[in-house]
Amino acid sequence: EEELEIIDEEDLADDTEIIEEEELDELIELDEEHITDHGTPPTATAMDLSHYIEADEALAAPPETLAESHDDYINQILTRFMPKFIKIPAGRYQIGNFPAKTNERPSAHISLDSFHISQLPVTNDLFDFFVRETGYETDAEKNNFGTVTQPRMYSRTDPDTGRHIVTIRQGTGSRRVTGANWKHPAGPGSSLENKGNHPVVQVSRRDALAFASWAGKRLPSEDEWEAAARGRQGTVFPWGNEWNADLGNFEKSQIGDTCPVTRYGRKSMSPFGLYDLLGNVFEWTATIYHSPQPLSLPIYILKGGCWASKNIITAASRLLERDTWSNIIGFRCAV
Repeated sequence: EEELEIIDEEDLADDTEIIEEEELDELIELDEEHITDHGTPPTATAMDLSHYIEADEALAAPPETLAESHDDYINQILTRFMPKFIKIPAGRYQIGNFPAKTNERPSAHISLDSFHISQLPVTNDLFDFFVRETGYETDAEKNNFGTVTQPRMYSRTDPDTGRHIVTIRQGTGSRRVTGANWKHPAGPGSSLENKGNHPVVQVSRRDALAFASWAGKRLPSEDEWEAAARGRQGTVFPWGNEWNADLGNFEKSQIGDTCPVTRYGRKSMSPFGLYDLLGNVFEWTATIYHSPQPLSLPIYILKGGCWASKNIITAASRLLERDTWSNIIGFRCAV
């Protein structure tokens, strides 16, 4: 590792070789009005605390950025534990890209029935609530390891000198780390302190399905995810047709880790008012990849890129993985 003083992004791009690769001490009782004053679709369960809204409402009132300290935590708790689900209307939607890149589908139009999808990915707070209620043990915990991706480039402020430093490694690598799991995303020594509103990671597809089942939800299909991200106009990115790396948590952000799911605000949201669709973490979908060759184990499709992504990520981009888990993979739910 080499520590450098902060330099302009242009200089960094020119001079740097790009190398390929808790706390809820008390449960807050919600009185009945908090549970019943929001409309729910017919499939919702009686204790479903989700807030089901139309896209127009989501666009008019975006979620507030929640503080990452425990100050005013009680005032924020209802917001954090009542996720909004946006209605995506039935209709025809564009998927894929033309010309299609190797990690994209060819451009096409599909018809979808209406559905609801979460405005935000599942956060550490929500997953913690699920685990406390059920005692669920994730695959990473059962197997005592998680796959950890190390950032190639990240910035930090030295707490002693206040000096801003950029650290650059000679590439991005992933390795199995003993003890890495959703509570310790990068392994022993890492924690969820001040990360309640970050997307949960180190969750397998099986873990995501278990959460969704408990919450009365499901995983979105790839088609549903992409339609929610692109809107009726079929934009290339959630925010429009021009790439902007400043509207998501990619490698260029130099965070080198997850960030709050509302960090990038209104400018980054999709035409239906969804947030955090590109960057931050890849998201599991319900769609199985159909390979032209026989496979011993199924491969699943993930969407959205992550904080380590250094290339352009479109709404059509996809990642193919077996049922694994790592610190760059999370999920959101649909119903």
